[in-house]
Amino acid sequence: MRPFALAAVLSAVVVASAKQIVITVGDPLSSDNATTVFRPAEVKANIGDVVLFNFTQGNHSATQSTFASPCIPAHDTNVTINGFNSDLRPTNNGTAITNLPVTITTNDTIWFYDIATCAEGGVGGININDSSTETLEGFERNAIRLNGTSTSSSSAASATSTSPSGTSSGSTASRTPTNGSTNAAERVVVRALAAAVPMALVAMLL
Repeated sequence: MRPFALAAVLSAVVVASAKQIVITVGDPLSSDNATTVFRPAEVKANIGDVVLFNFTQGNHSATQSTFASPCIPAHDTNVTINGFNSDLRPTNNGTAITNLPVTITTNDTIWFYDIATCAEGGVGGININDSSTETLEGFERNAIRLNGTSTSSSSAASATSTSPSGTSSGSTASRTPTNGSTNAAERVVVRALAAAVPMALVAMLL
């Protein structure tokens, strides 16, 4: 079998074996618990599978993020990640009028959140590593603890903190010498001249 024919057969096999995994996105019908905005909140998917976010209730999103910053788009905290982002999708009650298909291209864990409920624990994950300390429960706790903010905000604030004089801490600023330092410099110059004059006179007499 020719190489291109073999590649075509293999790709056809992959397509045939790929499956669609549906995650329903919307206000829970009988609960105010934001952690149920994604149903299910955790799924397993193989490379080539399509995870379909199906928006059915309310006004929500499916936005990829990272474990450390649950409520911030992944690309904002790591420019190497071109994560998916549905933005807010308003829907009519009980009517699936919009969806977001996401084709899985990695076996790594993919974290995601809902813009509207993230700070209350509206998050989920794809292919969460069962042997890792990064769990869905921990991701939910991070989202609630950070209340929709980034972990880098506090460090950025400390890096740009100002000193009492108004200059950034850690930065160097030129300063004008005080009168005391100027007078000291003048005294050094006067002493040098005083020492040089007698030597010049001696040289002239020789």
